[in-house]
Amino acid sequence: MTDLNMQQGGVSNEELLELVKLFDGFSQASTTFSQSYRMLEQRITLLQHQLQEQAEVLLRTQSFLTSVLENTPAGIIVVNMKGEIRLFNSEAERLTGLDADHVRGKRYHEVFDYPITEPLSAIFTLNNGTLIGNREKELIQREGKTLPVRFSTSWVHNAEGERMGVLEVFEDLRDFRDLQQKIQRKNNLASLGEMAAQVAHELRNPLAGVLGFAQFMLEDLPEDNSTRPYAERIVSGVRDIDFIASRLLEFTHPVNPQFEKVDLIRLIEDEVELIRTEANTQDRQEGEVQITVSLPDENVPVTCDPLLIKQVLLNILKNALIAVDGSGKIHTSLRWDMFKNRVFIRVKDTGIGIDAENLSKIFNPFFTTRSKGTGLGLSMVKKTIDVHDGEIVVESTRGEGSMFSIELMITRYS
Repeated sequence: MTDLNMQQGGVSNEELLELVKLFDGFSQASTTFSQSYRMLEQRITLLQHQLQEQAEVLLRTQSFLTSVLENTPAGIIVVNMKGEIRLFNSEAERLTGLDADHVRGKRYHEVFDYPITEPLSAIFTLNNGTLIGNREKELIQREGKTLPVRFSTSWVHNAEGERMGVLEVFEDLRDFRDLQQKIQRKNNLASLGEMAAQVAHELRNPLAGVLGFAQFMLEDLPEDNSTRPYAERIVSGVRDIDFIASRLLEFTHPVNPQFEKVDLIRLIEDEVELIRTEANTQDRQEGEVQITVSLPDENVPVTCDPLLIKQVLLNILKNALIAVDGSGKIHTSLRWDMFKNRVFIRVKDTGIGIDAENLSKIFNPFFTTRSKGTGLGLSMVKKTIDVHDGEIVVESTRGEGSMFSIELMITRYS
């Protein structure tokens, strides 16, 4: 019967066994494939996590580098090998007055008109292959204005070491040049002081002789003698010269401040009251010169020499009183800046002002625009502020008045 069924198309036991083996093999292969697929999925998931972490690290690094470039206190411009500006940081915007979005993508020579044959820009390095190091130039700003800068160039490379463009870095030289001028001015003053001291010493001996002889003449001349006025003028003139020589010697002597804690509010009040009294005793009607003061409520003791600072303030107030010429306003103010450890004193007047060409000269010895001035008052003021490690600046417009600003340290550190 079994043989008959097989003959009629049935499946033998051997074939069934073979079929079962095939199914077992397929099942095992399917299981292996499923396991491999899961392992592949895990591997892909791990790679995705690693790529995401690397992307985050790259993003943080890029953000850090961007922050560094944007906050670097130097202008940075990067051009590609075509001369197109690819990077223009915020300091470059500030120094040039140009907007990064406006210049980015433009060719360098379209923004800055420097000759390509002279070592004045990144384009010179790009065209000639020569790097520029610590060279000075006038940076072209908006509307054709210029700014003194020190700059240098270097190549930008990719990971394979191939050149991708040129980096130009530049920094503002104005503060550096101001410092150079201050140093030069101090050197000039030192030399002038030595010469002035010698001149003053040489003058005083013959002046004493001239004064003695002139006084003898006055004693021998009767009051009604026609030559007596000339002798009196000689005596007066010699005394004026002697006064100038004395002030000159005073200027040449070193200033040795005696530092102590000072109530600056009280000091300013006293000096303002002195100048107010002087203003009211100079044949003026009371109120013609308005002298006011603005002081903070809280006192912060300043370490300084009170006598020297009084002389400074009184000198400036007297100059203001002369400048208003009988009618005007003088205002003195005091302000603290605890974060900077500084105090600021300002004296502002509505007087005749100072010509623009004289502003840089007013602290020079012997410079004066007054017929009876010695030109040493403001020089002594500057010298005193310098030994206090302070600063004094003046702002003035002819016909509108002047403002002297003094900056001192609140505390001196030993």
